[in-house]
Amino acid sequence: MRKHSIKVAAFLAAVFVLGFICPATASTIQILFDNGVTANMDARQAKSQERLAEWMEKDLVRVFDRYEKDGFQANLIEKRKDFKAQADSFLLNVKITEYKAGSKAARMIVGYGAGGVTLKIHYELLANGTKSILAQDDSVFSGREWMNAARKLNENTAKAITTKLKNK
Repeated sequence: MRKHSIKVAAFLAAVFVLGFICPATASTIQILFDNGVTANMDARQAKSQERLAEWMEKDLVRVFDRYEKDGFQANLIEKRKDFKAQADSFLLNVKITEYKAGSKAARMIVGYGAGGVTLKIHYELLANGTKSILAQDDSVFSGREWMNAARKLNENTAKAITTKLKNK
């Protein structure tokens, strides 16, 4: 009888501990990324912005992977119709609203912010793909490479969204 009580107590303790380590349900964040390319951009600018968007969308998923232990899973979708509404699912629309690559030569030779990268985005988080629960503009100016600016915006976005969802 005593062995049985010890086994039951150990089982309940394990369930209790795992309940804190592994959340019961994960929030799914499906990301729809708009590269912001417009018809009035020249070919070089459009290609540069498309490349930036490709990198940013993949990096944003990697940034969200850090929050997986907190119960957040992110994945990319290509079109709005690909969003699958389910319990605890969210649609994150991200759009590049401005991108100025700056001058690498000026950054290297002059420094002190000369030739810096300007990057602006707008993002909106929708509960079940319909109800807006967070909409925000964010921007970064960096005297470093475009990847640093993009990573900073992705980190800001992931932090704002996970904070909002934790407090919902």
